[in-house]
Amino acid sequence: MDGRKRILVFSDAGGTGRSYHAALDAVNRERRVHYLVEPGWRADAAIQGLGRTHRTHQACAPLFRPVTTDIHGEKRFLSTIARRLDSLGALTRGERRLAGAGLFRAQDNLESPWARRALLVLYGALAWGELTTFTLEDFQTKTGLSLMDAEGQLRGSEDLPPINTFLNRLLALQIADQNALFAEFEAILSGVLERAAASGQLDHGVEDIAAEDLEVLSEEVVRTDAATGAETRLVTFSLRTRRELLSAEAALSMGEALGSAAVYAVNGRSGRAALVELGLTTADDNDRLLPAVRLRRPEGRSLETAKVFEESAWAAVEVSAWREAWDAEVAATDPWRSREVTLATGLLLPVWARLPGRGAQVRRVKAPDGRRWLGRVLDPAQVASLKSALGLTSLAEAWSDGALVLGETVERGVQLRLAGGLWLRRARVMDRWRLEVVGGAGDRDALVALGCFTEIIAYTLRVFVPLDRPEVVASVVARHAVEQALEPGA
Repeated sequence: MDGRKRILVFSDAGGTGRSYHAALDAVNRERRVHYLVEPGWRADAAIQGLGRTHRTHQACAPLFRPVTTDIHGEKRFLSTIARRLDSLGALTRGERRLAGAGLFRAQDNLESPWARRALLVLYGALAWGELTTFTLEDFQTKTGLSLMDAEGQLRGSEDLPPINTFLNRLLALQIADQNALFAEFEAILSGVLERAAASGQLDHGVEDIAAEDLEVLSEEVVRTDAATGAETRLVTFSLRTRRELLSAEAALSMGEALGSAAVYAVNGRSGRAALVELGLTTADDNDRLLPAVRLRRPEGRSLETAKVFEESAWAAVEVSAWREAWDAEVAATDPWRSREVTLATGLLLPVWARLPGRGAQVRRVKAPDGRRWLGRVLDPAQVASLKSALGLTSLAEAWSDGALVLGETVERGVQLRLAGGLWLRRARVMDRWRLEVVGGAGDRDALVALGCFTEIIAYTLRVFVPLDRPEVVASVVARHAVEQALEPGA
């Protein structure tokens, strides 16, 4: 604390009651760099140790650095702390991110539901011979885990070895085998998490939206608790936030680090540029392993299957042409993003079961003047469904807007059950999305009179709604009222 020694080593014995932080009344007020060398198995003990250098009345916060060797099996121990910190945060403050102080990422928790799904993908890849580092026979011999049943088929998900058994057996392998097998598992987990994040299913905990400009467009009380008088409100904001754009120099540095796995591509249709990372994997809805590529763009990134990428308009170009397209897109992009966000805020517990179960996003909106709102983010369809569930509007009234129906069905994949036994859902025809009235052949004449069109596909008459005419959609749901809305994947 006086700066006479540059390094302090302490164990669990010094993890309680001591202060090693950059205190304002200490001689040494430099930033501490705290290396977590042996996290142990207890999350509360880890928090106590980390709390020695991160305390109140400090000049600056420390840098926390978890340490592992290049033996990948050691991540098993950090995973246990990450999982228990997640649980500790959920039990204490209702926000997992607070307990871990943002120290661990989603991929550090190897015992999460996403890691369990990645393990099932790995087991399937072993059974079908899709891994390059391990065969099924080698895996079963070296780990002692059996993946096949008596008939030589892959066991059901409930009968396959669980994630903790897999991780413990991983530690018993030779170092080269540990690293090779864990690298395969980590690559699969990364793809699963990236896909989950893109679909909005990955829970990052409470995230902040710090707006440069904020305007409250509407505020509506949808429920008032009879006992306490606490209110549940829907608040819609107009936000302006700064975009984080990746420069061409930064993208080129990433490409150099990737080496031969990087491709500089330009889309032949849109003229947009992307840095393409080859050699990745992802999983489909059936947990089958698929080759994949990652497209890094000036604003964000996406993971696509290799097949979809090869069939698209992306093509490799010279670096000079790629950079010209990249710089042109960055220059043409508005540095500010304007959007509308609707929060369900206030007393949420009584209505939690009526909020969407998938893609739950909790956000804290911060205004420039210091005002804050904390709540669940809802899209227009979810707002309509919530109002209908609370009896404020009927489901038919909530889905009367043709533009809303188009956006939710075609872009998000919401399915609407209509009166008369019809369904309104998107369908892929000739590699493009369409909005189909399933079961509409019996009411063909009336639907065509409203503006719909028909096609015979595979000897079957099908009815479609034009995507560029919201008024036609509104007429369809006015004739056949919406009776049920199903979220994607339901």
